[in-house]
Amino acid sequence: MTRNYFQAALVADALSLGSHWVYNQGKLARLYPDGVTALTDPGSSYHPKRKAGQLTHYGDQMVLLKNSLENGTYDDAKWAADWVKGMTGYDGYLDGASKETLASDGASASSSNDLAGASRLAPILDLKLSPTEKIAAARAQTSLTHGDAGVVDSAEFFVRAVLAVEEGASFQEAFQSAASEGNYAQLKTSDHLDTAIAAGPDYLAVGTEMGLTCHTPEAFPLALYLTLREGATYATAMSENALAGGDTSARAMLIALLFEARDGNSGTDLIDQIQIGKTTANPGSNPIEIEGSNGRLAGVLEMPEGEPVAFAIFAHCFTCGKDFVPGVRISKGLAAEGIATLRIDFSGLGQSGGKFEDSSFLTNIDDLLAGAQWLRENFKAPELLIGHSLGGAVALSAAGRIKSVKAVVTIGAPADPAHVTHLFEDHLSEIQESGKADVKLAGRNFVVGQKFLTDLEDHSHPEDLANLSGIQILIMHSPTDDVVPLENAGKIYSALRHPKSFISLAGADHLLLKEADAQYVVDTIKLWTTRALSK
Repeated sequence: MTRNYFQAALVADALSLGSHWVYNQGKLARLYPDGVTALTDPGSSYHPKRKAGQLTHYGDQMVLLKNSLENGTYDDAKWAADWVKGMTGYDGYLDGASKETLASDGASASSSNDLAGASRLAPILDLKLSPTEKIAAARAQTSLTHGDAGVVDSAEFFVRAVLAVEEGASFQEAFQSAASEGNYAQLKTSDHLDTAIAAGPDYLAVGTEMGLTCHTPEAFPLALYLTLREGATYATAMSENALAGGDTSARAMLIALLFEARDGNSGTDLIDQIQIGKTTANPGSNPIEIEGSNGRLAGVLEMPEGEPVAFAIFAHCFTCGKDFVPGVRISKGLAAEGIATLRIDFSGLGQSGGKFEDSSFLTNIDDLLAGAQWLRENFKAPELLIGHSLGGAVALSAAGRIKSVKAVVTIGAPADPAHVTHLFEDHLSEIQESGKADVKLAGRNFVVGQKFLTDLEDHSHPEDLANLSGIQILIMHSPTDDVVPLENAGKIYSALRHPKSFISLAGADHLLLKEADAQYVVDTIKLWTTRALSK
């Protein structure tokens, strides 16, 4: 079973935003008559700058921790520095623990006994560390901001419980072993567990009786109780926790870890709706950087005036890069129509890292997926992919891997990605014999490596096309395209299921070098997506 603790806790925090610090259970019942199953705007006044799909200050700090662990290890000094940097000038709610810790620049923790300090620990569970190392890291990350021993003990307890569930223990068995095996200075684990086990079936009444505040003596046993309820699932526990009210987020983020340990795939139905991070963008061109699986990626996010109607990614043609004029015109044109559009240099091109000889069709797909992930984490998951030439094939192959995508537009795309090898067919033998070759493409010199050929052989493009069920596809192609002949559009169209459409770019060249042709593409995409993205 594959587990993603960060994702489970991320969704838990976002689900809690609406009910966070609302203590009136009657109000929550009126707001959520069918339970809490969707991401909603805050119901209290504590998060005025947040909206549905965003996080509380607990979730935002968990994101800071995840980013601090980018090298796969936990480091006290790095975490302290990253936390202070991330929370300085923070635009969300600053609780007392954060204020006190910031006042000392991270040198000393607050005396707060809020369970929130422990609730950030999810990213540590995703690391490939030993149980002892995970426990130590969880305690250390908590103690940066929360000096109360009970809060730090809580972090150890939940790590131990999660690891026990991973080994097959029931929740109650996991809690009992965590209570008996941990080294707790202050937390009365056995007493809290006994309280949770003995509590009655009315979770609203139990919540009121135990206490709904942030404080660990109240939040800790209530989190155990909500997890132990008969027949509980991730979804039911999240809903009941939210309807109980109070400090819903800290409890939810820890409860989520236990269900992820037992069941996996927690929150996957909502993950694409979540916006995380502090990235902001102004109308116009916004240079950005993305950490992709193949290295650093340089990009530009074109933002419209006002709220975007959708987010899109533009995939450029073979060797073109994000600054190639037609791609710039199309992405800027779409932004002018309200569609925020990200274009990136694929690995080894333009300002992105890596060597071109190490890139391939598959690394292009990885780069597009990294762009989609970046949009999801910072703004909103993309609903539209647009690909020019080989970028069209990349977009078609990536679309089935991005849950949020509703529509794909291809422009002059080849039916088979291997089509591009005709551009350097005189060098194929040299590449196969020497592992690479210097070739001239569009007047520029590139080193094409064996990886490009190998990945094409290993990739099944027809299978990708067959998996695009339910995604709207618009194929745009010029009848006079002398680089990728029109017959390619026919092959793509035949391989796809409906819904699919074809638009002729009569008179246009393959690279869309005429501004009028690029504008026609923009106008057509805007008109087509008005319907396609509404489905």
